[in-house]
Amino acid sequence: MALPVQRSILVAVLVCAAAAFACGASAGDAAKKDDKAAKKEAAAPVPPAAPTGTTPIAMVGDKAITLADLALLMLNQQEFDARKQALDALINEQLLDKEAAARGVNRQKLMETEVTSKVADATQKEIDDFYEQNKTRMGGQTKEQMAAAINTALKSQKQGDLQRAMLASLREKYAVKVMMEPPRIDVSLDDDAAKGPAKAPVTIVEFSDYQCPYCSRAETTVQDVLKKYGDKVRLVYRDYPLPFHQNAHTAAEASECAKEQGKFWEMHGAMFANQQKLAAADLVEAAGGIGIDKEKFKTCLDSGKFKAEVDKDMQDGNKYGVTGTPTFFINGIKIVGARDVNSFAEIIDAELAKSK
Repeated sequence: MALPVQRSILVAVLVCAAAAFACGASAGDAAKKDDKAAKKEAAAPVPPAAPTGTTPIAMVGDKAITLADLALLMLNQQEFDARKQALDALINEQLLDKEAAARGVNRQKLMETEVTSKVADATQKEIDDFYEQNKTRMGGQTKEQMAAAINTALKSQKQGDLQRAMLASLREKYAVKVMMEPPRIDVSLDDDAAKGPAKAPVTIVEFSDYQCPYCSRAETTVQDVLKKYGDKVRLVYRDYPLPFHQNAHTAAEASECAKEQGKFWEMHGAMFANQQKLAAADLVEAAGGIGIDKEKFKTCLDSGKFKAEVDKDMQDGNKYGVTGTPTFFINGIKIVGARDVNSFAEIIDAELAKSK
């Protein structure tokens, strides 16, 4: 039986909302393809054969990085992710059984007590806000038509949050220790802009694109992470402007010109706050608005002074297997996309525990 229209739409909306979105380096933003573009693609000539595994895709000095190198790096990451998912499922099952036995109840009763019974119906404001934020994805359905489905979905989301929090506390209570080590990549910090102490036990290196909407979304999460962990975390920002974002490379160069005047993070924030105005003239005006000398800034930007610096970041990103933005390396552990704070916290907490 087909899902009702409301449920089908809402499932799609929530899957999109929960996914770790990233702008893809090879295909571009799929959402931007319209029917006309799709037809044009279909009529296009067959592209040449893909390069072989030994074909260089990047150069670091005189050393080539090949497709085979990249494929092996990605395969190792995918293998670990699959194993970790299975291991987490096994750990969670044992934790729930152990806690249920300690309370003299079954697992179903435990979940009802700690999760299901604690979540009330969504308020009207929550339903209104959710509908307005996702209105374009509702397939023309009105708020009244979607209200029941939104309520169910929001309750499910809250229950999921409670369940994750409960499992995290149970891991601490029963002293869960995971020995399976994630793959780590030795990522250079280069001389890029950084926040936090140089000797912080956790370093996050972010490869990002000022025109990527998912990078802008991730910016809020990154700031929340820095606030949560304070001087225990250092953030290093590196550029990875995607070729199909026409203003991204210019914006990346602009950040370096701002850095030259001691205003990197101010410019960084201004560009993410207004991704619709990243043309050179807009960037000059934005720079002037945050106290940067506009003439020096414009001269710097027009000269292409930092083009090579941005290109170097991209070459390094290719070397580390970056294929989309944002991509983060937390003490060398790779995560991709606009993740939530919990995704960062899981790795950071484990790294901090090891540093004690």
